Amino acid sequence: MLNIERVDYILQELRERKFVSVNELARKHFVSPSTIRRDLAVLEKEGLVRRSYGGATLIEHPSSEIPFQVRKNEHQAEKDVICRLAAELIRDDQFILLDSTSTVAHLVKHLGGKKNLKIMTTSPQIALDCIDQLASVQVYCTGGWMNSFLRGFVGEAARQRIAEFRPDILFFSARSLSLDDGITDVNEEDVFMKQQMLESSRKVVFLADHSKFDQTSYRVICDFDALDCLITDRRPSDMWLHSLESAGVEVIYPGSQK
Repeated sequence: MLNIERVDYILQELRERKFVSVNELARKHFVSPSTIRRDLAVLEKEGLVRRSYGGATLIEHPSSEIPFQVRKNEHQAEKDVICRLAAELIRDDQFILLDSTSTVAHLVKHLGGKKNLKIMTTSPQIALDCIDQLASVQVYCTGGWMNSFLRGFVGEAARQRIAEFRPDILFFSARSLSLDDGITDVNEEDVFMKQQMLESSRKVVFLADHSKFDQTSYRVICDFDALDCLITDRRPSDMWLHSLESAGVEVIYPGSQK
């Protein structure tokens, strides 16, 4: 098993059990305890775990911010449903802006049939995925300060880079959305990045699976009237549909366009 696959499994177990044992993991993955300790050292360096004698504990962040390495394994089927629908909005020759969220990362694999796309992203991994998976694509990376927790670029240099362009469509996601507070998240630097993306883009598309509805984080990104479209994996309630449509937001979900 590749090291990154084993680390992902370790993270999944930590999310479920909060604590993992070195010896137990070594037996389960057919590797030596020293190999598991190296894996845990990598996770500790990224601020995801706290190592202790014989194992490691998942770090519970007071801000409720979840590391990208954990988020990428959550709601994968829902993210694929959302991104298949999102890809239908993209036409050949368009200039697309992608944030660094785990939801948006799923979009790249659904763009194989598009031609001559120009893609800007705050995620170095998404940039590499675009180069590896898409033909005739031009990729722009914002640069800036690389936040290891978010796995994306943030900071003034990145915001200034985005401000130089006028993308046709922005695809972004966030932690929470509620009828009272709009779209919210927990990382202040990332919120500033998204706000610049919103300002620069001609069309704004928000991607959110059903688990994010009726939740509120402490930092506001925008109200719903800043969106042109919201894509989700199942039909929202009538109250949500009415509120979003009243704000001028097109709501797309499986079966909504039949």
